[in-house]
Amino acid sequence: MEGYLCPDCPEYEPAGFRIAVVKLAAVGDVLRTTSFLPAIRRRYEQSRIDWLTLPSAAPLFEGNPFVDTLHLTQKGTLPALLAQVPFDLVLCPDADPLTVALAQGISLKEGGRRVGFALDLEGQVMPLSPAAEHWFLMGLSDQAKKANQETYQNLVGSLLELPTPIEDRPVLVLREDERAEAEAWLDSVGGRPKGACLVGINTGAGGRWPQKRWTLEGQTALIRKLDKMGHSVVLLGGPEEVERHRALRNACPGCKLIDAGNDNSLRAFAARLSLVDVLVTGDTLALHMGTAFAKPVMALFGPTSHAEIELYGKGTKLFAEDLDCLCCYSSCDKHPDCQESISLERVLAALAPYLGERAQV
Repeated sequence: MEGYLCPDCPEYEPAGFRIAVVKLAAVGDVLRTTSFLPAIRRRYEQSRIDWLTLPSAAPLFEGNPFVDTLHLTQKGTLPALLAQVPFDLVLCPDADPLTVALAQGISLKEGGRRVGFALDLEGQVMPLSPAAEHWFLMGLSDQAKKANQETYQNLVGSLLELPTPIEDRPVLVLREDERAEAEAWLDSVGGRPKGACLVGINTGAGGRWPQKRWTLEGQTALIRKLDKMGHSVVLLGGPEEVERHRALRNACPGCKLIDAGNDNSLRAFAARLSLVDVLVTGDTLALHMGTAFAKPVMALFGPTSHAEIELYGKGTKLFAEDLDCLCCYSSCDKHPDCQESISLERVLAALAPYLGERAQV
């Protein structure tokens, strides 16, 4: 339009260094893996970043300033663009066979590299570095998981050849209208307490490991105690927590208890969670949303690794210190189990500094 010729066009901008990140599931894991994006951009300043994931995680990337193009895979198929357009770097931080197979199908430029995991000549998952092998072996051994004291951010950051420690939070960007809708909802159910704290309790943790969530009795006792202290509680959960929310409401009549609902979209759930002053949760998606929003997080752990979770200096990790079966990555019928062993007094003690800060505002 301006009459320039391509060889000397002053408006030409090179495509830059093309990076593909492949991380499919679970949604919480995808969110915490976005914490590597700022470091990737710092290391490869002129890079273009494409991310391949599942449709369930797609809402996490709306407004993400670090991802140029989001690609979705349906039934394990690789989008044609990723197979045809060559990349300089393919980052595969997950040893899941489907994830690795998809990453392997992404085209590389001449001299391009794969980092993390790939497939060997027999189609088996193969770590591509000592750091990747370390993470791979941890996935095969509960004992290695128990012995580990490094966070996911540092373990996988090393695997991705990024400078550690990784101090960037997960990236989750809410639109102004989403924030406004959440605030309007809160006003409609009684509003923010004056001179007190709005405490979010994420009531569930998915169905894979029931002991990832605190007990119904513990959550009930916490609601009653916070109510006596003058604070309000927001119940946060999904469709699997409908009955639990009903049980909590019935067990706490007269308490300042706000149910955020069980049928919110992923982003509406995130927007309502973003309103709380402090969050009590198990090791689940809500935890990573809390850290993304820089909320103080009281994280209660059972069968999964507390060492791997990064709270960014804002919150407390609570777990049964007298059980040698923690980090078992299984379910059991032991009583008291790992969550039953976390007392109300310990949760209140962890909350106290944050409740006090809010009360003095």
